[in-house]
Amino acid sequence: MRLAAIVIGWAALLLIMVATLSPIDARPHIPELGANGERFLAYFAAGALLSFAYPRQRWLVLGGIVALALGLEWLQTWEATRHGLPRDALVKCAGAVLGGTLAGLLELMLRRRGPA
Repeated sequence: MRLAAIVIGWAALLLIMVATLSPIDARPHIPELGANGERFLAYFAAGALLSFAYPRQRWLVLGGIVALALGLEWLQTWEATRHGLPRDALVKCAGAVLGGTLAGLLELMLRRRGPA
């Protein structure tokens, strides 16, 4: 399962980078979620998957994702159709941290439960 989390987690980060830096018309949308919902869910998934994939480096992974979110938000200012806003960065960082925290809590619960 960790190998799948590694592959899907890194793929999620790659998709996040492409979607964040592409022109607004080329960005994938999930209309039902809205922009903040999309941001939160994307970073939540990446944070949860990579935190599960690298449990010993969980806080380093989450710090890296937060740094990536901040950097990508700044880089959006270089794309004419995009804008980097602090509130967008906060939504992304919250998604990553909550996803990673949830993954850690679930892993702790499974470990305490013991073998099935």
